[in-house]
Amino acid sequence: MGGSDWPIVLIEVVLVFGAVLAFGWWQLRDLARERARSDQQAARRATEDDAADPADRADRA
Repeated sequence: MGGSDWPIVLIEVVLVFGAVLAFGWWQLRDLARERARSDQQAARRATEDDAADPADRADRA
């Protein structure tokens, strides 16, 4: 590699690093969305279970 190739190498490093950061951000964002969706479903199921059979609630107390 000659001395004149360093700008291209630097550009490639920046692009790869940016792509890795973007992918990591995307995955963390997706995990947060899935966690929120899962929490909402669990809360909805708990509410539906309590509303479906009030006798169960008395048995649990």
